[in-house]
Amino acid sequence: FIGIRHVSNDESYQKGDCCRNSYDWDYVVDCSTYDTESPVELPGTCAYDTRIDLGWDEPEEIQEKLEKALRESSVYFGEAIVIGGDRMEYGNDENELIIADAMVIEVLTKNVALAA
Repeated sequence: FIGIRHVSNDESYQKGDCCRNSYDWDYVVDCSTYDTESPVELPGTCAYDTRIDLGWDEPEEIQEKLEKALRESSVYFGEAIVIGGDRMEYGNDENELIIADAMVIEVLTKNVALAA
């Protein structure tokens, strides 16, 4: 499973790093439970679903899906990274994945073009 993650201000990753788990959202106070007195850790790292199927998609399709997911996920703040893992569950937001034991595939910058 491959997703686009927009990292928090206190996160910094390099290619190959393991990601920390994300935290549930507190809808009452509209913030991450990470920032509350009762943090609720999720079973993986939240990311925007790219819908990439590595066993089926051609390189051109992978490129298109990455670019589309990056555009659509731009509503989130923070530096964008591409993460992946073997297990996932769906999150509460539309197109949200929670990827267990996620690893950084690529750190994206505004000047870097995605390459499949």
